[in-house]
Amino acid sequence: MKNRFLLYGAGIIIGILLTCIGGFAFTEDNVKAVSGVLIGCGSGLFGLSIASIISTYITDKNPAYKKRMVINEQDERHITIRNRAKAKAYDVMLLVIGVLILIYALLNTKLLVILLLVAAYLSISAVHIYYLSKYAKEM
Repeated sequence: MKNRFLLYGAGIIIGILLTCIGGFAFTEDNVKAVSGVLIGCGSGLFGLSIASIISTYITDKNPAYKKRMVINEQDERHITIRNRAKAKAYDVMLLVIGVLILIYALLNTKLLVILLLVAAYLSISAVHIYYLSKYAKEM
């Protein structure tokens, strides 16, 4: 348990350092993208570490709550609900990416941006088709 808290503490420190480096070290206009990435990664790591510490603390203090959380994670009903939610999110994601491709094409955006979106759309569709055929063979 102590090792987890040390790991999360290191995550907090690294997150703060990344955020500070991104905010103060990269102030020139030509490296604003690097600054944004560092600030985003640092903030995300900081938030993840804080949430993990709180979650670990709560589950360690309440064994009944921890047991209930483990049961909920392994319960078939909850797994089915999560999988159905993922399926709906996938449907919405395909629609949103398709609309973004259309909007960017109508706005005469750089071809690279449009091609990257098309590649993402096609790779997602390819993974979908792969798992459709895989699961069809299993069932």
